[in-house]
Amino acid sequence: MENNRVLPRLLGAEFKRSLTVRFFLVPVGVVLCICLDTWNQIPFMWTSPETVDVYYYWCNSFIFGGFYGIYVVPMLAELPYAVSFCEEYNTNMLRMLLMKTGKKKYCMSKVLTTFLSGALPVSAGGIAFILLANSFIQLFHRARLPETEAFPFYEFLLQGNVAGYFTAVIFLLFLTGGLWATVALLVSSYFPNIYVTAVSPLILSFLTGRAYFVLKIPVGLRLDLWLQGRSSVGTDRLTILCSALVVLGLTVGFGVLFYRKLKGRVKNE
Repeated sequence: MENNRVLPRLLGAEFKRSLTVRFFLVPVGVVLCICLDTWNQIPFMWTSPETVDVYYYWCNSFIFGGFYGIYVVPMLAELPYAVSFCEEYNTNMLRMLLMKTGKKKYCMSKVLTTFLSGALPVSAGGIAFILLANSFIQLFHRARLPETEAFPFYEFLLQGNVAGYFTAVIFLLFLTGGLWATVALLVSSYFPNIYVTAVSPLILSFLTGRAYFVLKIPVGLRLDLWLQGRSSVGTDRLTILCSALVVLGLTVGFGVLFYRKLKGRVKNE
């Protein structure tokens, strides 16, 4: 029974450890990224609020692929906790931690904490921007409906359920943050350098996009476009389900690779 409580206690302790200043700065960074993608149009919120809506800024940052929303936000996701393995490895704390918890529980707590510490602050940043912008402008102009018909979750907007639309895209942002934080954790097991780990989501998000293009992957099968809310797999519900399942599968796969690399390091060093 005592052994069964080790993982929950470890997970709780590690998550508390992730709640540093960096965790709370990530939402601020996400808000800034959305603003920077449309920096020259931010003043419209005050000068001509009737011409723009929150959807406009969100679309330009994520759906249409603004630089900061697509490449910098994944880098922000790893800031709270993904570099923790580098810190433990480089300070020779790793072996002591493994002796206390065991390799499997250590890896499980690392992956779960990394995912949550990336997903939660990134999605919180998205929510913060929506609420802040909505205090100046409306969430969605009905006149913009024809522009949205080609994108996922159009039915929400058509039915006037704007809250449902933003709930869906925030969930996708949650998945995005968790996924890229876990990618950074995996990178840290191969290259235990804080700076390499920190920039890996930015570099890999760019390379992944180029790989999709070079390999001519159909738009409907691109995970990056699902998570941006730009492409769908049939229905909206199926898109959400497939996005969640693929991200879950990748996270588990990255966790397995992290575990194998960890075992190799302990054995050979």
